[in-house]
Amino acid sequence: MNNLKIVIPVFVVITIIVIIFNFTQNEIVDEQIPELESSSKIEELLDKIKSDKLENEKLEKPYMPKEREWITSGPFKIDRSEYLLGEKIFVTIDTLNVNEKGKVMFLRPINSTHYSPYHTMPFDGSGQRNNYYFTPDLEIMEGICSANELIGNWKVIFPGTEYLGLEFKVTKEIVTGYEKRYESVC
Repeated sequence: MNNLKIVIPVFVVITIIVIIFNFTQNEIVDEQIPELESSSKIEELLDKIKSDKLENEKLEKPYMPKEREWITSGPFKIDRSEYLLGEKIFVTIDTLNVNEKGKVMFLRPINSTHYSPYHTMPFDGSGQRNNYYFTPDLEIMEGICSANELIGNWKVIFPGTEYLGLEFKVTKEIVTGYEKRYESVC
């Protein structure tokens, strides 16, 4: 009889624990359902990418990015020496000293001898890895009104450091599908 008094409460406690565990598992499954919904969004994006790829391949001049070359100066790297209008310029900054801080300045050509600051990116060796990208675009506020003002040999400088500058070229060719983006705006 004494054993029965111990067994019944233990059985009830175990039953309660099993029921609570079962309910929490159902809640966990319910919380995971939004992830399944987001996977359908991922599928939609993948379908769009496939569709865009097929459309690109059908074009008279399909866009095919060039191989990356990684032009370097110290820890600073840009991925190519030549870009079409509309292509992103990727910048990677490898191992910096903890105390190294500064900025990377991109200078667009004004003419064959003069340049104008176009874009500045900070770097900081005490932070995480420094990776950036940007796309040269028309900017009314900066007075860059036509694609011709972006075309030419650009310079990349690292003011306040000993690192040598880099150079790359932006060509007059436009990435297919970006033609409207480079129509004159002023």
